[in-house]
Amino acid sequence: MPSAVPRYYEARSRLTELANGIPDGAPFPSERELADLLGMSRTTIRKALDDLVLQGKLIRGAGRQGTVVASRAQTRRLSVTALVNDLVPRRTVSFKHVGDTHDLVHVEWVLHADDDQPIGLKSSYLPAARFRDFVERYDPATPLRRFLRDHYSIRFAETHPWCTTVLATPRVARLLDTRPTTPMMSLAWVSRDTAGVPVERSWTALRGDRTHLTMHIPGGAE
Repeated sequence: MPSAVPRYYEARSRLTELANGIPDGAPFPSERELADLLGMSRTTIRKALDDLVLQGKLIRGAGRQGTVVASRAQTRRLSVTALVNDLVPRRTVSFKHVGDTHDLVHVEWVLHADDDQPIGLKSSYLPAARFRDFVERYDPATPLRRFLRDHYSIRFAETHPWCTTVLATPRVARLLDTRPTTPMMSLAWVSRDTAGVPVERSWTALRGDRTHLTMHIPGGAE
């Protein structure tokens, strides 16, 4: 009688057990070796490996570098609030006008952990007509929301981010030192002012093997 457990879930469970028994930073077997070991297709193995990378149990190197077991202590916790408010450490900031009529300003940050490893890429778009001279005036050392409040008198309404998963594009993979098509967490949001007018549209791609998202839920009666 065939097993009621899909092969993909069985593969993920067995690979998790294997990863738990290997020291931090040690090489993980290749897809071909795992397929032979478990008697499963490489497609099934690859899907299970993608999940373990997203969960932060494995780290995929860029280019020809192999997969290794992630350090149990290296994952950084990031709050949704800190991401939205641009309070996560970053080392690289770039901004430019985009669009056929330069109607948007694109601001991009590479987010870093305390050990200077890249952990995510944040990208924001602002209406250029509303924020004239932004590119010339913006101080990259200042959190974006604080700058907009202080220099453009923006009063923000509540923001409601949503979380999905995405595959790393070649450019994102290069910036974050991982492989193209690696599954990543994605947090996106549209910020509005108190009049309901959109202020910024942002998204953040995060390496799941280096970050955990956290959020605060106030206590009290429902």
